[in-house]
Amino acid sequence: MLPYLPFLISANSLGVIFLLVFLASTVIFTIPGFATRGGAQVAWLSVAGVLLLVEAIVLVTLVVLTSRGEIFQG
Repeated sequence: MLPYLPFLISANSLGVIFLLVFLASTVIFTIPGFATRGGAQVAWLSVAGVLLLVEAIVLVTLVVLTSRGEIFQG
């Protein structure tokens, strides 16, 4: 079992919060990519894509575990 996390209200509200977090991190992670050109741009955007993929996996996993009740809600 995962620890008790009292700040998680419901899966629906958690999904909205995580959507806002994901959109903000998308902007932050892609700024260096759009500030460069050529091969450096491809490298920066590739790194940003990998980071966003990992972040999305973690956030979706937390929402699913919350909706299934495996992370206790306070």
